[in-house]
Order: sequence, then C-alpha cells, then structure tokens
Amino acid sequence: MGRRVLPTTRLTGIILPTAALAAALLALSAMPAMAQCVGGAPNGVLESGEACDDGNSNNGDGCTNLCHVKPFCGDGIVQPPEECDDGNMADGDGCSAVCAVEKPFCGDGIVQPPETCDDGNDNNFDQCRNDCSFCGDGKVDASEECDDGNNDDGDGCSASCEAEGKTFDIGPSSMEGHLKILPGDWISGGYSFKFVDGSHAASTVTVSSTLTVPFRCADGATGQFVIGLGTHDYPVPAKNTDWQPTGDANSVLSWAGSGQAPAGCGPGQIMDNSKGAIFESTVSQNPDTGSLLNWRFKYRDPNAKGKGNVNCLDTSDPRRNKADVCGASWSGTVRDP
Repeated sequence: MGRRVLPTTRLTGIILPTAALAAALLALSAMPAMAQCVGGAPNGVLESGEACDDGNSNNGDGCTNLCHVKPFCGDGIVQPPEECDDGNMADGDGCSAVCAVEKPFCGDGIVQPPETCDDGNDNNFDQCRNDCSFCGDGKVDASEECDDGNNDDGDGCSASCEAEGKTFDIGPSSMEGHLKILPGDWISGGYSFKFVDGSHAASTVTVSSTLTVPFRCADGATGQFVIGLGTHDYPVPAKNTDWQPTGDANSVLSWAGSGQAPAGCGPGQIMDNSKGAIFESTVSQNPDTGSLLNWRFKYRDPNAKGKGNVNCLDTSDPRRNKADVCGASWSGTVRDP
C-alpha cells in the first residue's frame, strides 16, 4: 500500500500538515496576548489590556516598562536565583529582603542550640522568654538568681528561679594575677566546701553561684561580666569533713561552670583585669543541719595565661588535664555566715 501524504500549508516559512496547523492556531488563540502599555508607556493607571502599570520604566520591580508582570523578590514565588521568597521584603523572618535564606534565629519558632525554647513570638511574659530561654531550663540567665532545671520550691532554687538559703560572697580575689582578657576567652569558675566539724547529720548541700569579673578598657571605661556557675546538689555523708566535691584543684570536679567573655570593651579589644574575681553563692542544706561550712573558690582564663583558649570543663580537650592549663589556685578560705 502506498504511503498517504497529508495536505500541507506553508506558514511563515514553516511547512505544517493542515491538521497540525489547525491545532497550532487553536493553541495560539487560547494564549493571552502579551500585555502592552496603553499609550506606549507606563502612566500609573491600570487600563484594559495591561497586566500591571506602576508608572515607571523600572524592569526590576515586578512590573516591566511594557506593563506585564515579571517575577521579583517578594512575590511569594521562589524563582532562580532566589533561595527563598516569603512574599515580603523584610529581614529577620528567615528569608531576607534579597530572598536569601537567613540562619536560624531566636523567634523563628524552631529550637536551635543554644536555645532552650522558641515559641516564635515576642511576648516576654510567657513560658519562653524573648532570649529563647525559660526558668527551669537549667541555664542561669541574667534575670535569674539560679536555675536548677526544675520548677520546684524547697530545693535551693525556687520555682521562680530565685535562690533559696543564705547568700555570701568571697573577693575580689586575684589568685590569677593581672589578666588581659579577650572577647571569646573561656572563663571557668569553681569552688570547694567542707563542714567545719564532724558532728553534722547527712545532708544535701545545694549551691547556686556566679563569678563576677571586673575589667578596665584602654579608654578608661570600666565594667564587669558575670559567668553563671549553675546550681548543683552535693550529698554529704554524716560527720564527713572532706572538701566537697573535691579538694583536688586539678580535677574537673573542682570546676562548677564556664562561659565565654563578652566584648566588654568592643570587638577584639582587651579587657584589663587586675582586681581578680568575686564569687557569690547562695547555699542551703536539706535537711538543715545547722552546721557551718568553710568555702574557697578559683577561676581560670587559660588563653590569658598563654595556654590556648581552653574550657576547663571540656573533658574532650586533652589540654585541660595539664596542671599549668586548668590547675588554678584556691582563694583564701571563708566561713559562711
């Protein structure tokens, strides 16, 4: 059987079978006409036949100078090279004003370390505060006296994160000498205590404490920063008069908490510390034995000693085991009031 040849039609230099031409014409008739500005240029008035009209010839603002819509950052549609498009031109909401993905931030509703909560709002009076922390998360914040990781009263730290028991301080004491502290330096603080006599009953001693470090800047300005040492419980057997939690200044147990120094004098600027540090503690006994305790404390900035920026509580860092890195000297002994 011979091959059937379909009738053809020439259309602007392209030869199509007549049936295909009909389909093409039908498709073309269904396509919307490209918008054109009435009068030949944008005038700010949307008229029949225009998809948009913003009254200018800027082709990068979503409406071109031909009065047709062009994808743009902020239209809610992700178009290359955009990484995101949340339909607005605001920074700080996860997608920037240039349609680039922003790093996780406090208030985005996603809990990311070091956050302990993130409820995605700016209400500072609900369970999750505006710094993405809450009373009971185990992290002592500026507005808290203590935080033992729960919301119980009677355990040395109240349900509202206020210290229970008696408070005292030691210092300023400058066992470490004159320090030149840089922003980001790890500052570690610790303490030890013991019962004055061996007549006491068994008790759990709860300690909530901080380390305050004063400094002076090159321009003469002064300030201080606080390192939270947390809230810790120490069960002590009856009649025991050993140093708790240890008397060994080289042991990791002798350190209670650590934190990084802020940029108190500005980014990269030295904070001159010649007055040492102040240890403040609130202590309670459960049950209350009525017996007094002897206290001493210590602190360390290995980087200021030329030993590298070492966190003395980081057991994964082998440098912390060296006595000249984290083996700080104790302060004088003070009896609690």
